[in-house]
Amino acid sequence: MAATAQQQVRSFWASFESFYLSPASVALLVLNLLDGLFTLTFLQLDVAEELNPLMRAAYESSPLLFMVSKLVIVNAGLTLLCMHRGLRASRLAIRAGALIYAIINVYHFAFLAHLVRHWPHFA
Repeated sequence: MAATAQQQVRSFWASFESFYLSPASVALLVLNLLDGLFTLTFLQLDVAEELNPLMRAAYESSPLLFMVSKLVIVNAGLTLLCMHRGLRASRLAIRAGALIYAIINVYHFAFLAHLVRHWPHFA
């Protein structure tokens, strides 16, 4: 019985031996972090509000919980997708996620430029 449990544990960890992060995966992680930092900054400045109810509750509880939750949720999803990267749908989902986060970050930069341009009167 113990040998079977050990084999299962080895089999589980063996799936990580060939774990590979594609450039799209790395982009998704970096862009998610930037999104979190931009959002947290805008929330702290009180120039934006979090529309996602789950993330709003996390932020209202603690800004640290907000960031940790955001990073853990996306990292967990990306880990699952990377573990199934042999499936075309997984690879497409990673690329789509990176593209969506890129668009969100372009929006953040535009909003930041707007704030800087109208700094004394942004509220």
